[in-house]
Amino acid sequence: MMVSTIVCRLHGALLVLFLLPIDCFKFSIPVTKKKIGASSSSNGSGYYGIYGRGQSAKTKRFVVEGELSSGGSTSLEYALDPKSAEARELLLGKLGISEEAYAKLEDLAELVVEWNGRLNLISRKDCTLEVVFGRHILPSVALIGMQGWRENGEICSIFEEQIGSERKLDVIDVGTGGGFPGLPLAIVLPQVNFLLVDSVGKKLRAVEEMVEELGLDNCVTYHGRAEEMTDLNPDYRSKFDVCVGRSVAALPKFCFWISELLKKDTGSLLYIIGGELEEMVQDSTLAEVEISSILGGDKEYSDKKAILFGQPDVTMIADASGEKKIKRGLPGNNKKKKRQKNPNDTQKVKLVKGAWAKRDNSAPKQRGAENFRRFSSD
Repeated sequence: MMVSTIVCRLHGALLVLFLLPIDCFKFSIPVTKKKIGASSSSNGSGYYGIYGRGQSAKTKRFVVEGELSSGGSTSLEYALDPKSAEARELLLGKLGISEEAYAKLEDLAELVVEWNGRLNLISRKDCTLEVVFGRHILPSVALIGMQGWRENGEICSIFEEQIGSERKLDVIDVGTGGGFPGLPLAIVLPQVNFLLVDSVGKKLRAVEEMVEELGLDNCVTYHGRAEEMTDLNPDYRSKFDVCVGRSVAALPKFCFWISELLKKDTGSLLYIIGGELEEMVQDSTLAEVEISSILGGDKEYSDKKAILFGQPDVTMIADASGEKKIKRGLPGNNKKKKRQKNPNDTQKVKLVKGAWAKRDNSAPKQRGAENFRRFSSD
């Protein structure tokens, strides 16, 4: 009896609360984030980055005012208005991109929102200019803050290591989806060649349209599977200086897909991921940096981190992954071919019991009346 009374009172209280204005309340939701410790260092492989394997859990409390939050999505938490002074300071001031590139990033955010209304380029939940810019464009552009060495020993962005040489850097974005991180990087790095790869044709057609709208001449697309590129075109073998990707697949599988595409010894994999890494992968990283650390400051701009691997480690992870190539047709060409009849093939096909057989019109008809004789009753 006591339980039912409490339940009745509880329901009554809920009804009273429900009738009050929702903006009278503040909901405090605990969210656990794991931070990777960071310290500057360099290693013998010629890369410079922020390292750290010590992990400490941090509990953050944030307040949602004026609306009920499901607690399952963090998209709104990292939204950033591209028109805001904060966004301009991050990209123009800290990352050093040009005004022209910034304007194109704003245009890209608008194009993504527009295309996402037609097909699911990114999650349709909370797809606004602010979410696209803060959740997708900002972490992509932040990758230019990952550092490497030029031949003269000067510290630079990993995408600028070959500047001053006779050729442009070749970068491949595998599993680009709606164009991330490849499209924002192609905008801010016009001196670098980008190849954006995806097996989903409709998404890639949208990316091609956006490339044309933005007037990018350093960015092309490839419709297909990364693991089959070198088999279909040997020119792609060991072609790329850097491979980028963003939460496409588990890292051992992803390494298997791209291991033949990277330049031997000098190639790099730069991968955006959230969550924990497998132990084998963790031990092979050259650098592991939170996106927020690259952007600097005390504010948390992303829940993702950037992981850097050298080509030898990518190959080692790929070999240990246990993955094997599966022979498949080209994307969108999976129709079964009809078996052509061989006119010289006289072998009879055995039919299943009870199946209908095609009638042979050349054989005499069996009506059962060939030897019929009429007898007279006399």
